[in-house]
Amino acid sequence: MKSLLGNDKVIIRFLTLYGLGLLLFFISWMIAYYFLPEGLLRGVGVLGALAGDKAANNMGIEFLKIFGLNLLGWSFIISGNYILRVNYFSFGYLIPLVWMIMYGATLGSNSFSIPLEESLAPSLSVFTRSGLYEMMAGTLFAVATYSISVNQSASFFSRSTPVPKEKRASLKKEDWIAIGMAVFILAGAALREAYMITNL
Repeated sequence: MKSLLGNDKVIIRFLTLYGLGLLLFFISWMIAYYFLPEGLLRGVGVLGALAGDKAANNMGIEFLKIFGLNLLGWSFIISGNYILRVNYFSFGYLIPLVWMIMYGATLGSNSFSIPLEESLAPSLSVFTRSGLYEMMAGTLFAVATYSISVNQSASFFSRSTPVPKEKRASLKKEDWIAIGMAVFILAGAALREAYMITNL
């Protein structure tokens, strides 16, 4: 796993982390659909609470809300990446993984702030929704900024030590390109979600 999540190539890091996230997402979705009461997780989480339970009056405002809340979530990613890297695993990697687990549980239990008519059964049709593309953007942002850590640790059970300034890696050109692509993907996904919400 070290050769994948800690790979020098951002595309390898992305495919590995997003693939792991998708696996956790589908497991979470199936468990929630078959075992959790509908609406159980509604209102859980800071971003969900900030989103509210009513759509904006127009698509533009709804887009800005969705896009802005995702960017707020990205601040947790970059903070995690900055604070600590354990061996090859930056703490910011945890954020999109947790998001994907929660998204699966939210889908399966129909716990959206603005609920669907009924819980969605697990299927590949989820790729026609915007949620996984918002997660994709967050994952790409996480792997693009994983090298900015100022503290490192050999394992989860050992003390962290500061990374000497001369050994701190700066973002490479491909990392900046990945960040730009992440913003672009997020904007597209947020726009589509805003359209779907305001045209229900």
